[in-house]
Amino acid sequence: MSEDTLDVAHITDLAEKAEVIADATNRRAEDVLADLLDDGQANMSAGTDAEQPDFLDKAQQQAEKLKGLLTTLIPIILMLGGIAAEGLGVLDLTSWGEESMWDNDPNNPTGNNIYWGCMNPNAFNYDHRANNDDGSCQFNNPPCNPEWQYDDYSSSNEDKIYVRFTFFDDNECNVELEGHFTIVLFRDGSSHDDDYIDTGVFRDVMEVQSDFIDLEEGTYDYEIEFHTLDCSDGTCNHGIEFTSPHKPTFIIEDPEIEGCIDSNANNYDEDATVDDGSCEFDPEPVEGCTNSTATNYDDNATVDDGTCTYPPPRCEITLFQINMDYNNTSAWVQYDLDCGTEPNDQDGYNVSVQFWNSENDTSLNYTIGYHYIKGYVADSQELCLENLTAGKYDFHWIAIWTNDDGEQGLLEVNWPDIEITGV
Repeated sequence: MSEDTLDVAHITDLAEKAEVIADATNRRAEDVLADLLDDGQANMSAGTDAEQPDFLDKAQQQAEKLKGLLTTLIPIILMLGGIAAEGLGVLDLTSWGEESMWDNDPNNPTGNNIYWGCMNPNAFNYDHRANNDDGSCQFNNPPCNPEWQYDDYSSSNEDKIYVRFTFFDDNECNVELEGHFTIVLFRDGSSHDDDYIDTGVFRDVMEVQSDFIDLEEGTYDYEIEFHTLDCSDGTCNHGIEFTSPHKPTFIIEDPEIEGCIDSNANNYDEDATVDDGSCEFDPEPVEGCTNSTATNYDDNATVDDGTCTYPPPRCEITLFQINMDYNNTSAWVQYDLDCGTEPNDQDGYNVSVQFWNSENDTSLNYTIGYHYIKGYVADSQELCLENLTAGKYDFHWIAIWTNDDGEQGLLEVNWPDIEITGV
């Protein structure tokens, strides 16, 4: 095939590509074709919508464009007119000859012309003449291959491990997945625990977390697997598996628990591992009298040593003798109260003694005496009623006290139908 035929085919190819690019970019096909003929790129360098460079750049570009256009169009003109380029004087118009700037480009040491364009044969704007790719390749449906990765940011605290990770497609292909994660925890190289997490359907990214708590001392690591679920045939089975590329390692140590670690202490803490100085012990035993009713009671004593002494027991109040007498206007009673009935010096009780007369069960006159009775001694007491009027009366005498048991004691003597004559 001749060089002229190749150039015509190339321009025809460019015209077809210009139509496609124009539809994709909303430009006029004529403007796109001008770009392609200009520098092989649809970069708005020519045509009616071309971007305007500054003066110096424009001058340089115009010179390069002119040469490129002439070089491209001359074979077409020759074919159409049937004459040589020299006959038209076209080549002479350029005055470039063999020393053109294309052959002497400092970035092109080989001396060959540089032709920029798309060099990927899968692109719809592929340029078979390009020897330098300009990054302009365009594809109808560029392929997207998912790249699933794990981004792990797990941590531990005391006896807990918090598994946290993100499962994501680094290429963001918007691929839909359905399945579940399996997290297997290993302790000192052996399987210790696991967790199963159902994800449902998701696209591009899934955040996952799982907590393992109350872990014993040891070295822990884990692995993660995502199992896809394939339900295309009506039954759901495991599909592709994605395994985490690493196993983060965590060391769990027995936590320090402060408390009393002395088993002899009253507040011994069997869970404590570090003594905090809080142990409490029973005080050393103190011997002495522990009975508070004893005369030598020791409130500091914790162990009774049998030395308690007690006061002599209190006696019972007894009436040794009593005698009542009267005259025309008065009546009196003499009595002797003692502790017990035998000689002693024991303490007794405070005794209230009352003497009164009554008529028809109605009290008329009374008198009261108070005595502390102690020992067995002759200590006669007397109570007297005076200014009595004539009449027949009943006379009464009682002694009342409260013993150590809180019980009330009572002695009583009555003299009925005593007639008082009055003045």
